[in-house]
Amino acid sequence: MKNSGYGDRLIAMKKLTTPLLATLAALSASVGLTAAEPESSFGLAPSEPPQQLPPAAPSSLPLIPESLEPVAKPSTRPSTKPSDDLPRGDKTSVAEDQLKKHIALRQAKTKAEREPELVALKQQALVAPTDFEQRKIYIDYYTKLVDRIAKYSPGMKKEDIDLLRVQYTGRFFQVRIAPTIDPATFRTQR
Repeated sequence: MKNSGYGDRLIAMKKLTTPLLATLAALSASVGLTAAEPESSFGLAPSEPPQQLPPAAPSSLPLIPESLEPVAKPSTRPSTKPSDDLPRGDKTSVAEDQLKKHIALRQAKTKAEREPELVALKQQALVAPTDFEQRKIYIDYYTKLVDRIAKYSPGMKKEDIDLLRVQYTGRFFQVRIAPTIDPATFRTQR
């Protein structure tokens, strides 16, 4: 196997190390490098001792206050007229009111779901032969359910009832794809 050529270069470098070391020793002697002073590490000792900072002028403020100064609290009153929709009071009472409303809504929903007409509608939706008919029955079921919930909890606002109706029935409307045609209408067109 043929030598790759590194051997000749390696031998030449070995021959250069002795003259190189001799040159470095001569330069250090001529420049006058001295050893580091024994009390400093690496010869980095300062030439002069550090000067003390002049004492600071006494300020009018003490480092530690003797008493706490009262902090002015920002006004809790809003500059505009408060809205009637926003809950008032502390966080605990607001959370308690929301929980009571939620419980009242669940109780009204449970009563409404037990009515025979709504139970029959839900069973009819579960056995509907097509998706179109099932969506149609579910929309009717949830519309009647929200009406009964409003009947059982008269304290609900009209906006809350409308929002509940949209939440229940909104998923049954086809908005991302072309709406399904009523199968009965499709059969008559043929």
